[in-house]
Amino acid sequence: MEQPSQETAGAHALWERLAPHGSAQGFRRHSYIHTPGQPAHALFLLVSGQVSLQMLSSGGRVLTLRVVEPGQIFGQSVLDSQPHYDTYAEALKPVRLVAVPRAAVYAALAADPALASALIEQLGQQRLTVSRRIDEVAFKSVPARLASVLLEMSETHPPAEGPRPERRLPRRTHQQLAEMINAYRETVTKVINQFRDARLLDVDNKGITLLNLSRLRELSQS
Repeated sequence: MEQPSQETAGAHALWERLAPHGSAQGFRRHSYIHTPGQPAHALFLLVSGQVSLQMLSSGGRVLTLRVVEPGQIFGQSVLDSQPHYDTYAEALKPVRLVAVPRAAVYAALAADPALASALIEQLGQQRLTVSRRIDEVAFKSVPARLASVLLEMSETHPPAEGPRPERRLPRRTHQQLAEMINAYRETVTKVINQFRDARLLDVDNKGITLLNLSRLRELSQS
C-alpha cells in the first residue's frame, strides 16, 4: 500500500499497522464516500486527492467542517458504540484511499494499545477542529472566519523559502471557501479581494499564497 508523504509519528504508526488490512478504492470527483446515517463500516486512509467533510443545516446550507488531505485519516465514527457516519464525505478531486474494515480496526487496536492512543489523539484533534469551526460560524465575522480557515489550512504546508514567511496553499474555489465558513460566495469573493488589496494574500490559478501571517492571525481573533 502507498504511504502518505507527510505525517506525524502517530499517523505513520496508524498507516503502517492498518493499511495492510484495508482495500484500495477510488472515487470520482464530487462522488460521496459516505453520508450521514450510513453504517460506519470502515476507517479511511487518504492516499491522494482531497475529501470534504460536510454537514447540512436545517435550511439546507452546506458547512464544510474539514478538508482531508493525503496522509490523513477520516471516518473515525467506526469507533462509536453505535457507529454511523455523521457527515457527508465528498471527493473534491479524484480520490484514492485505503478502506480498513471496522473489525480489522478493532483487532489492531486490541493488539497494540499504543496504536489506540495514537488514534484517540487524532480523533481528539479533529473534533477540536470541528468544535472550533462551529464556534467561529456562530460568533465571528466573515473576515475573521476566512482568516482563521486560511491559517488552519496553512498548518499542513511548510513555509516558502525566503525572507518572508509565506505559505502556499492548494487551490480552493470561492464556493468551497464559502462552505467552509458558512458564508455566501459573493461575500467571500469580496473579502478575498479586500485581503488581496491589503497584501495579506495573493491568488492565482494554482492556489493561494498567504503573505502576512501575523496580520491574518490578528484578524482571525477579531
